[in-house]
Amino acid sequence: MKNIAVFFGGVSVEHDVSVITGVLTCNSLDKSLCVVPVYVDGSGEWFTGESLFDPDNYENLDYKKLTKVSFIAGSNKLYAVRGKKLKELCVISTAINCMHGERGEDGCLSGVLKMCGIANASADVYPAALAMDKILTKRALNGIANVLPFATCDSVKQAEEICLPFDYPVIVKPVLGGSSIGVKLAENKEELARAVGYALRFGKRVMIEPCLTDFIEINCAAYLGVNAIKVSECEMPVRRTDFLTFSDKYESGKRVFPADIPKKLSNRIKAITEKVYKTFAFTGVIRIDFFLKDGKVYLNEINSVPGSLAYYLFSETTKGFSDMLNELLEVARINFAEDNTIKKSYNSGILHAVGAKGAKRL
Repeated sequence: MKNIAVFFGGVSVEHDVSVITGVLTCNSLDKSLCVVPVYVDGSGEWFTGESLFDPDNYENLDYKKLTKVSFIAGSNKLYAVRGKKLKELCVISTAINCMHGERGEDGCLSGVLKMCGIANASADVYPAALAMDKILTKRALNGIANVLPFATCDSVKQAEEICLPFDYPVIVKPVLGGSSIGVKLAENKEELARAVGYALRFGKRVMIEPCLTDFIEINCAAYLGVNAIKVSECEMPVRRTDFLTFSDKYESGKRVFPADIPKKLSNRIKAITEKVYKTFAFTGVIRIDFFLKDGKVYLNEINSVPGSLAYYLFSETTKGFSDMLNELLEVARINFAEDNTIKKSYNSGILHAVGAKGAKRL
């Protein structure tokens, strides 16, 4: 039986949301698979155990029922950590990344999996890292999709002195943030400085954008199936303020699906979603958030580990989610096998000809 590791939690302000995504994914995977939940706590330590399948256990997690685990670079085995000793638990064939935010969604976990020779059913290192950085995303999208103008700063002092290329009000957000955490609206320069100070609590860099009025937010997801990229219908989340807040996303949960927009616009958004997926060479599930104003489509950001892996945009049931996960695992297996056919060694002769003379300690 294949062992599938599901990573969730993490050292991130999106830790709790990640737990929901991870537990749902663990419980939705096909029963023919051996699911290994890997919970990463707030300090960065990894744990596994049967109690991790129950979402009710996380409010007061009993670590005595869990086993601390770890990988060793170059090995696809998961080890139990017992004091200073390691004991092999199982071989991991494939992993699914459900860790929102830094150290998970930013490509870090994908790098660990690659170093350990484990197939990855989520985004690879490079597209994940690019999508996590909102500034890099905007720059990389040049010629692919419209984006709002932006400015950046990394200190309150800089915010007090900055001359914005657009008018107030503005939206201030951490460059590497997610789930609308750390996001503030600023109506003037004084509020901008306060908003930047707040956003810097959640990251080292801040992005400032004009705040649109009378606009619609649209979400669209995509994933690579066995035969083709599959793109969802468009969703319109309902917001109660000038921008979509954490509460709007995860507490009220109101949405219009499919989005009540002209078919021409819906098709354009779906086409952009597919093009971005192809251009950035994504794997796994992504969700792209758009702004729609006066008939013009703006790409806001790309989520390479969307909440609950955006299954609700493809299926109304967890059975449909299970089928989607099976397909993601199959694509990961195929990609992993193809990657292993690529030659990764080359006998240059340089060590024989030159030796290590130039590398010796002086």
